[in-house]
Amino acid sequence: MDLWKLTPVDLTDPSWEASAHRGAVMVRAPNEEAARNAAEAAFGVKTRFAPGQSVKAPPWKRETLVRAEKVKDPKYAAEGPTEILDPSF
Repeated sequence: MDLWKLTPVDLTDPSWEASAHRGAVMVRAPNEEAARNAAEAAFGVKTRFAPGQSVKAPPWKRETLVRAEKVKDPKYAAEGPTEILDPSF
């Protein structure tokens, strides 16, 4: 599997209200889409919104809000299932 580092780009966007975590994330996943899905599943939260305003969706799948890059880091095992490696729970 590959290691992916997901890094927030624009924390001022209101969509970050729909995420329990707003920092970089290390994910073991077979591809970028799986890494983003894992982050959204782990950190996405439901939000309330005022009538007439748009729904805030977790930002992890949006390229304009989160940069994804394949990395190599001996600190993390590349073998294993798709998993959030950092932050650890």
